[in-house]
Amino acid sequence: MSKETSKKMNKKVVFLSLIALGFLALTFFVDWIFIIGAVIIMIINQRELLGKK
Repeated sequence: MSKETSKKMNKKVVFLSLIALGFLALTFFVDWIFIIGAVIIMIINQRELLGKK
């Protein structure tokens, strides 16, 4: 991996990952149904990282 690709950070993926962590925290502290939001954000992140096909 070159230095250019290691320094490049996708801000959208980082932001969505933080939101997904928030949903996971809500899952443990509030109700189990919040896991659905985390799964949806995980799917969106996968599409963003792998590229739109």
